[in-house]
Amino acid sequence: MNDLKNQILSARDQREVGDPGKALEMFLQIDKTRLESNQLFDYLGELGLTYWHLKRFDEARAVFEDMQKQAEKAGNESYQAVALRNLSRTEFNEGNPELAVSYAEKARQLAFEAKRQDLAWFDHGVVSALILNKAPKEEIQKWFETEAEDLYKVSQNTKDEIAKWVWTSGLLIDRARVFDTVADLYLALMIAEHFGLERRKEQIAELIKTFGN
Repeated sequence: MNDLKNQILSARDQREVGDPGKALEMFLQIDKTRLESNQLFDYLGELGLTYWHLKRFDEARAVFEDMQKQAEKAGNESYQAVALRNLSRTEFNEGNPELAVSYAEKARQLAFEAKRQDLAWFDHGVVSALILNKAPKEEIQKWFETEAEDLYKVSQNTKDEIAKWVWTSGLLIDRARVFDTVADLYLALMIAEHFGLERRKEQIAELIKTFGN
């Protein structure tokens, strides 16, 4: 693994288990001109997500839009999928939930066609968009089942423990929202505490505090 890839992963891990502000500093210190094509797309995806965690949503969206344009120009379906998955986020589409669903479903299809191994993350995007769009619970449940199956498949092959447990806790958070059960939140919190997922711990603690209000 080369030094630049290690820098991107280290900044990503700092965001998930440490300080997102420090993670942003680490990302901005990386010399983008030295990145290979795939590394640049990875960098943009993680940088945009870091801005998102910091609630700097305008900057996050600008990064994801830039990533989508560059991936489309390069004809790279895999990274188009990543960009569209991120552009489907609730914070960018509160006034247009149908667009969120469109982005998320297109992202999932592109990811499938590109044979990406992280389909569970794209499933999660569809679930989140459907929740935003107030879709029937039966439709969302089918996607939960797809997400869980894809997550299990990922768990058999990935060495990326942080991503795996971030996705698992995300599925549980969504289930708590759809089925109005705090039990899934406590399971998600247990996972987050065990693996030191600081961003998830903050998110879940806030949800438990306000649950039922």
